Amino acid sequence: MKQVFRGRGLWALVALGLLSVAGVKASAAELPEYNIERCCDLCPLTAYPSSYDTGYLKNFKMLVQGKDGWLFRSEAELVEQFGPNLEGLKHLKRFARHLKQTTGTELVMVFQPTKGLVHPNHLPATSPVPFSWNVARKNYSDALMRFRQAGLVVPDLTPLLDEESREDAFFFKRDHHWTPYGARRTAKIVAERIKDMPAYQSLAQQEFVTRRSGLIRKDGSLQDAVKRICGFEYGSQYVDEFRTESSGTGQSAEASALFGDQELPPITLVGTSNSKGAQDYNFVGALQEFLGVEVLNVAVAGGSYDGSMYEYLLSDNFRESPPKIMIWEVPGYHNLDSAEFYRQVTPMISGACESQEPVLQKTTPVKAGTTEVLYNGGGQFIEMPSNEYVVDLQFSDPGVKEVDAFIWYVFGRKDRVDMEYGDRVETPGRFVFELPEGPNWNDEMFMSLDLALKPEQVSEGLTVTTKICRRQDI
Repeated sequence: MKQVFRGRGLWALVALGLLSVAGVKASAAELPEYNIERCCDLCPLTAYPSSYDTGYLKNFKMLVQGKDGWLFRSEAELVEQFGPNLEGLKHLKRFARHLKQTTGTELVMVFQPTKGLVHPNHLPATSPVPFSWNVARKNYSDALMRFRQAGLVVPDLTPLLDEESREDAFFFKRDHHWTPYGARRTAKIVAERIKDMPAYQSLAQQEFVTRRSGLIRKDGSLQDAVKRICGFEYGSQYVDEFRTESSGTGQSAEASALFGDQELPPITLVGTSNSKGAQDYNFVGALQEFLGVEVLNVAVAGGSYDGSMYEYLLSDNFRESPPKIMIWEVPGYHNLDSAEFYRQVTPMISGACESQEPVLQKTTPVKAGTTEVLYNGGGQFIEMPSNEYVVDLQFSDPGVKEVDAFIWYVFGRKDRVDMEYGDRVETPGRFVFELPEGPNWNDEMFMSLDLALKPEQVSEGLTVTTKICRRQDI
């Protein structure tokens, strides 16, 4: 679209003033004309999957142009199905139950609605991607109900989908994060639900105050993807920034620690860059304001839904002072049905082999490629049914972030577990996973374990201490 713009701005006025001073009469016909092209429609390349050809760009499939300069990702923000399958839901239920039984910690899941659900008014009138808001809304609401039926505490965020009259955007126009407004609205609903929990009633209260602290300039992740594919840029978006501080009234966590009540804040927040990123959307601050309780923020930017959970469950903070309540912030486009995820985090809760004598143990030098690190034999075979045991790996180098495990069984059957911590996830070089369970695995007897590492994961003199011990959740 092209428009003709007549120079009536600052420079036009200056020009007119100079002409008048010079005694020259300026007419409208003599004013300069400019051709302006509207920016920005997505270029045709964004419609081809092959354009998303890097590990970074694959997170933005497929870009969709919305109204008023909004952008959406079809595979994340225009989805119609939510939550895990039945098998994933069973694993999630077991994880939450084991967390409460072992540490007394109750899990609160903040399952965010997607950008397409919250902002349907900015979707294009005709979309290249099939998306029914009514179907997506129903399925999202059903997912929240299934989580509750599995015994989880899940705040009802569906009221966020019905705020047609709000002035402030819940999500950024061209970014996948919520705005400080979106974070605050969510925190208010989450806090209201937590206040109904018995675990909250005994927590020491203090007052927190939130104040506007400036502006956030957002050059969105989606617009960055457009720049890489199409070569042009959108303008920046600016929104208010907020900070929350304790007012100094009430009993703080530090004060209660002096009396031995709680060494760390009684509530912990694990989550994504929505909760703790390069830019602070003040989600944890708003939680503290509405709850009147200090919250420990262990979220990891760029860690996806699982990174901060790995990091926190392996930390001294969790082992030495587990919280009363753990808030898990998860974007709704994650389905949470990865069996490998639950095979790792569930035994982390009880420390795997930390508090018990291992059945087998060995320290082995590790090289790039595949290394056998544990063998059940050598004249003393131990019967170890697969569904009763867990493997605990400790590398000498904490920089090891990725390893593939191959488990061999007596009659030749084989299982594989691929484990990876993101680059931003800080762990002590430790990996924990359960051997597989189920009708097809329970009678299989463990024989040996091989580990495969890429060359970039192997430092000089690298070793791994491998332990296998009984699961503590059965």
